[in-house]
Amino acid sequence: MIIERPNEVKRIMEAKKWILVYGRRKTGKTFIIQNFIKYDEYFFVKKDRTIISERGNKTLVYDTFLEILQRALEEDKTVVIDEFHRLGQDFFDFLHYIKKSGKLLLVSSTLSLSKNLLSSHSPLLGIFKENKVSLIDLSDAINALKKLKLNKKELVEIAILLKEPFAIDYFDERKDPRKVMCEILLGSVKTIPALVGEIFSEEERSISAVYEGILRAVADGKMVSGEISSYLSSRKLIKKDDPSIIQQYLTNLVEFGILKKVMVYNKNKFVYKHVSPIARLFYYADEKYNISERKVTEQEIARIIDELLPRIVEDEIREFIANRYGLLETILETADYDIDAYLLKFKKPEIAIEIKWKKTIEKEDIAKAEENLSKVKAKKKLLFVPDKRNLKSEKVDIIDISDLIDQRNK
Repeated sequence: MIIERPNEVKRIMEAKKWILVYGRRKTGKTFIIQNFIKYDEYFFVKKDRTIISERGNKTLVYDTFLEILQRALEEDKTVVIDEFHRLGQDFFDFLHYIKKSGKLLLVSSTLSLSKNLLSSHSPLLGIFKENKVSLIDLSDAINALKKLKLNKKELVEIAILLKEPFAIDYFDERKDPRKVMCEILLGSVKTIPALVGEIFSEEERSISAVYEGILRAVADGKMVSGEISSYLSSRKLIKKDDPSIIQQYLTNLVEFGILKKVMVYNKNKFVYKHVSPIARLFYYADEKYNISERKVTEQEIARIIDELLPRIVEDEIREFIANRYGLLETILETADYDIDAYLLKFKKPEIAIEIKWKKTIEKEDIAKAEENLSKVKAKKKLLFVPDKRNLKSEKVDIIDISDLIDQRNK
């Protein structure tokens, strides 16, 4: 299956400057460029700094590579250099001094060197347009799945799964999406943390441990900076329990598309969430049930997925609806109740949403959603469920994924 990503392609195609395409490994950076972007030369830099040209799959010495690159850019051609950061400072200096003609796409999966390229001290500052490639948009995954014979609940869960590009290789429309998630977790205990870990491969080991600690804390439900700081301090990953110590770590993780932060309405507070549903499942399962250190059964993994997936759906649907209507994504927390999604237009509440994701929606679930939504101000009040058939409410609008898909196509 190929999931088209028109917004990603458009951003790269329309850029007038040279472009830095960056993001975590296995987000589809190379796939997008090789399949949807027209280019004239494509080079890949191996870890030993060997340079491979796509033309004839030839290995080039560094000086020959520079000659081909400079000539192609002077001829106004488009050149891609994948994992460019491995070429080092000499290459950065070369780019600074050559004529800024043609179109150059630099691709990287490493955070530290990519940030150095755009730092205030870099001679290349301002020359490149930044283009972060994160996971597949949920809307793009849904569009790719609409032609399949899936029920509404399966459509949402599979689309969430396929936000992670490497999950596409596991996809089988005949299988229950939760079974596919089990297969991914059982088969990728080492792979999933490596996808994130390699971003920080240039950092000191102690710093990388802090990053991983943050990811584990967030997956374990510690989503504000104070809670994360306490978690890290208790595990001796930072010297003292001080949220200010970890602010730059959190900023880096957000900038590189590993975490996202969601505003809490009317509070000077943000909560942090995993961008990748699969990474969230892994770190949650490993933190609570230690799945990376022992043999676990498919039944145990299935229980863990059933435990966490409703919360993942809640976060994904909140983001999806916010993007659909062009609204600011926030949540509402009070002492007595929470609202799953509180979406703002010009700082004013536009849509309030309760999200119920379970096999059977009972009258009590609807009543509880009605009660919570009655306490807030918003132009629209929605209850999102797996399938709205046979569900009724006189106080809120009950919707499912079919409403959002239909509206996108109008």
